[in-house]
Amino acid sequence: MDNAIKSILVIFTCCFILKSAAQKTIDTIATKASGYDIPIRIKLPKKTTGKNPVYFFVHGGGWNGGTATRVPPARLHTDANYLADQLGVIYVGLGYRCKGNNATFADAIKDLKASVQWFFDNADTYNADLTRIGFGGASAGSTLAAMMAQKYKNCKLFVGAEGMYNLVDHDAKKSLFPSQKGRALYGLATEKESKKASSFYNLREGPPTSLLLNGKEDVLCHYSQTEKFAEQIKKKGGKVKAVLYDKINHTCLSASYPEVLKNSVLEIAKLFIEEFQLENTNMNQIEVLLDKRLQGQYTKENIKEKEILGTWKFKNIIITLNENGQGYYLNSKNNSTKIFTYTLEKDSITFKVNGKTKMFYMRKNNRILYEYVIANTRAKHRRFNYMKVKK
Repeated sequence: MDNAIKSILVIFTCCFILKSAAQKTIDTIATKASGYDIPIRIKLPKKTTGKNPVYFFVHGGGWNGGTATRVPPARLHTDANYLADQLGVIYVGLGYRCKGNNATFADAIKDLKASVQWFFDNADTYNADLTRIGFGGASAGSTLAAMMAQKYKNCKLFVGAEGMYNLVDHDAKKSLFPSQKGRALYGLATEKESKKASSFYNLREGPPTSLLLNGKEDVLCHYSQTEKFAEQIKKKGGKVKAVLYDKINHTCLSASYPEVLKNSVLEIAKLFIEEFQLENTNMNQIEVLLDKRLQGQYTKENIKEKEILGTWKFKNIIITLNENGQGYYLNSKNNSTKIFTYTLEKDSITFKVNGKTKMFYMRKNNRILYEYVIANTRAKHRRFNYMKVKK
């Protein structure tokens, strides 16, 4: 009785939403597993002509999260904000049990399959074309999504962002994920379990056309995983494009790296257009939308002194920049203060603290300084937010 009522409510809600002029996101429960509600998030495009292709996205997070009562929420990646409406693609975020739910990789696959089947059963409600589906994931989600993409003959494409595709051939010195402890907790302790969870060993003949994104300085999921997986896809008769980014660590779809985000979204758009056979699409319009939303995130090419004066903060580190190249560096964690002299170049600020040279850049919105850091072989950007103007 409860399930029947829930189904009626879902159908009623979705029918109302589909009639709305605005793009809508629906959060509901797709299924239950071991007492847990398994969430699903559906983003419907505003402009549609006929039935729409479906892209299933599996979130990352190292398979961490979850509690004794709740599964981590279903999420969508950044590209959904740019492409769902522009291309008329239904984005579906899939939730699944994680380590905090005392679950395993095999449990996660069961949850994903059950959620996909729920969506298939409700496809007419969402105006979905099940002859055109795709899968994608980020980080740990790519590992799961790559496996899911092999299970459905109607899967036309796969997008993997910084994923692990071979859990057997895993060099812990190159890729910190997954750790031995993480493997044990998630049912991947043995070679047999790891091989069963590796898309590298489970590709179907003629696998879906794939787009693989990876940073060349990714220490969680080394880019060699992407290169070798691409080779394996080709051996199985599939088409694949691997896009590798210099000086990028573990994120290819973040506004913190606007140039990388823009390129990645455009690559995904091209894949959707070709493999979903989308018509009346305008790549220029997508590019204009990206530039408009990211304009404040791009690096400022000409920094003026008055724009940097004041106080900037990242976690427990506070930097104050005064006139005439004078500054203070405070680490509130150990309550240490350093006085330094900075040099302002055309597009960067440089100074030394504790014998280390630090280089900062500025976003065009004038409210973010970011530092490019390599620590323990890991490259990252530390974002310092503007606090106040120095009087």
